[in-house]
Amino acid sequence: MTATMGRESVSAPPRLARRRALVAPLAVGILGFTISMIGITVPGLWYDEAATVSSTTRSWPQLWAELGNVDAVHALYYSVMHVVFDVFGYSPLSLRMPSAIAVGIAAGLVVVLGRQIDRPRLAVIAGVVFCLIPRVAWMGTEGRSYALTATFAVLATVALMRAIRTGTRGAWIIYGVIALLSVTLFLYLALVIAAHLATMAWLLRDGTPRSRINARNWLFSAGAAAFASLPFALIVISQSGQVSWIRPLGSDTAERILSWQWFDSNDTPAIVAWAFAIVAWGLILLGIVALVRAHARTVLAVMLPALLLPTLTLLFISVVHVPMYQPRYLTMCAPFVAIAIASGIDSIRWRPAAPLALALIAVLALPQMSAQRQPEAKENSSWTKVAQLIQTERAADGPDSTTAIIYGELWGHAKATTRVIAYSYPQPFADTVDVTIRTPAADTAQLWETRAPIAQSLDRLEGTDVAYLITSKSRDLRPATTAALESVGWRVTDEWSFTWINVLRYVRD
Repeated sequence: MTATMGRESVSAPPRLARRRALVAPLAVGILGFTISMIGITVPGLWYDEAATVSSTTRSWPQLWAELGNVDAVHALYYSVMHVVFDVFGYSPLSLRMPSAIAVGIAAGLVVVLGRQIDRPRLAVIAGVVFCLIPRVAWMGTEGRSYALTATFAVLATVALMRAIRTGTRGAWIIYGVIALLSVTLFLYLALVIAAHLATMAWLLRDGTPRSRINARNWLFSAGAAAFASLPFALIVISQSGQVSWIRPLGSDTAERILSWQWFDSNDTPAIVAWAFAIVAWGLILLGIVALVRAHARTVLAVMLPALLLPTLTLLFISVVHVPMYQPRYLTMCAPFVAIAIASGIDSIRWRPAAPLALALIAVLALPQMSAQRQPEAKENSSWTKVAQLIQTERAADGPDSTTAIIYGELWGHAKATTRVIAYSYPQPFADTVDVTIRTPAADTAQLWETRAPIAQSLDRLEGTDVAYLITSKSRDLRPATTAALESVGWRVTDEWSFTWINVLRYVRD
């Protein structure tokens, strides 16, 4: 009995220490998840999220066929979301909740990374700052892969630091696997892995035998990941025409880097975004200066390459080759932005500085978080209102009424139609007749369906009682559609106007 008690008394402190070590990452992770979940389904879905829905609600063979032609860059994310919908079914909540979970995980990993670079106080500050960055609050409510890219960026860096510290073969294998998954999730994450080369060179420049072994192991792990991801990268590059919409660098590039990239969200006043950006950049510069003066090599080696290299690389390629810089693609660097801001806060030795600075950041973040939760926060999308209108009107039409929908052009997207609203909110459009459909999206091996002109589709109105035209304001199909329907005995009874969208109701005359 005495021997057993002795063993328990010896082993208890390490177990207790491990449990305590989990408290801060878990608490910060819950904070990030909670912030993302507040009002997560209030903003209407928008074009990019509809692309996720269109792709991941089709069958697996249909998804593979699509990825062979378009959006291969999102193959891993679409596969994950396909599984999510297979298990939980599709809804705006199930679409966005994985991103909220990813934000929580990333926030906890920021704390872990802060501890790995021997800054335990900075670690917690960085985790909280990460949760408050406007771009992070945005990505947590977005049905796209941005939150996962930030998670994998910090996860790969945590794995790198562990491999450097332990030097074991298993740790380097784990790093290589995470690097491969990162690049497969989002090709631009290769820039974070490339930044790790600068980190390795910075940390291992002492030339000791262990440093040389670590350098060799990194080259092997990163090289194996690069080789394994090469076929995927070539497929993605072959589809690069789909990002031809990215505009060249211009007079607003500085603003896009300094504000939009991490410290701005859609539809917030410029003064609100710039207030956050000015404070954030001031703390970043303060932190870098303090770290340089303190010769904090580890923090600088981890933070600076991942913070700067991806942005500089995309800017360089955009100048010498083709436009590739898009601010939201740099969402993946948000964990390192948080560490940089936290470094500035941590450098202020006045004891109340940290809580006061965090309070200031929270106050500056709140207006943007509030704006992000408005119904039309995402690219002025009024899709929720349109879906609610169709649901209300169909209920008023009665259960015996057969409804036809004529989907018109979608503002800002030449290949898509307003059918994206039905993909995003399927229930109000259930059992309706799609008048102009030629080939459903799932059967095209492309992202969207193909359509016939209304004049060639009038026979599909046979047997229907009510028809609704949903069309863009910028490429207005109302006159042509109304004329076509009047020629076969239909007339307009009601008309509604929403942001970028008009809806008309027709009945038989």
